[in-house]
Amino acid sequence: MSQVVIVSGPPGSGKSSVCESLCGRYDRTVHLETDQLYGAIRMGFIKPWLAASDRQNRMVTRAAARAAVAYAQELYAVFIDAVVGPHLLPVYLEELAEAAVPVHFALLLPSLEVTLRRGLEREPTLRVPEPQLRALWEGFRGNGAFAGCTIDNSAMTPDQAADAVMSACGRGECLVLPAG
Repeated sequence: MSQVVIVSGPPGSGKSSVCESLCGRYDRTVHLETDQLYGAIRMGFIKPWLAASDRQNRMVTRAAARAAVAYAQELYAVFIDAVVGPHLLPVYLEELAEAAVPVHFALLLPSLEVTLRRGLEREPTLRVPEPQLRALWEGFRGNGAFAGCTIDNSAMTPDQAADAVMSACGRGECLVLPAG
């Protein structure tokens, strides 16, 4: 069954590893990593955590969502791996409505200590400076505006976190846009 699952959280929360595990559970899957879309910008790139990046971040969000629509319409399960704040989720939902498939939103939010350890160990091109990483984590923790479900994956392997995402989606806890 075609569906879209947005797996969000701060850098270092385990999004990429969880999406890879989720992809291994279906026959036709796509792992859309927004880091790759940001990396495609060669000139004019603005670090996504800077205030001046809002237009760029919305553009990357639209690009990811439009690609997800194309894959979902061809009956792929799509896992979007992205840092999605509450201001970007409506952009995804507006674009994804065209796919007419269920859309789920799962926020991975390990403890601050785990997020910092994982986030600061990332390769330099993907590493967010510690003050911004702390601010992102706080923003996710303190924002009750998120639809979907939140999973503390501090003590989970990627496969266990993927199990938790699948289970929550299966119970309808992460559904943010019903099909068609």
